[in-house]
Amino acid sequence: MPGHELGVNVQDAYGAGANAEQYASSFEGLHSDFTDVLDAAKDACADEPQLTGWSAYGEEQVDAIARVEHHGVALAENVQGGASDVANTDTQASERYAEVGVPPSLPVNFH
Repeated sequence: MPGHELGVNVQDAYGAGANAEQYASSFEGLHSDFTDVLDAAKDACADEPQLTGWSAYGEEQVDAIARVEHHGVALAENVQGGASDVANTDTQASERYAEVGVPPSLPVNFH
């Protein structure tokens, strides 16, 4: 990295968090959708030879589907929380630099 600089564009990070939140909202009701798909598959296989195990398979997947729903929401919260932490750190750093009275060599990121 030139100049050993590290930074985060807070607006982009908040935007990514909002996108993740919107994506995660599509996970709501995932279990119900999964159950509907299993029921449709079960109905489609009602004729001979009959396949069994649809309900058992659905029950086995309940925890996995709940984890997918939870991870989607957690992703959005983590991205937005990280952006907030960066913004707070930038603000605190700018206040400390202002107290010293020496202008920084690079402008502080206030995005």
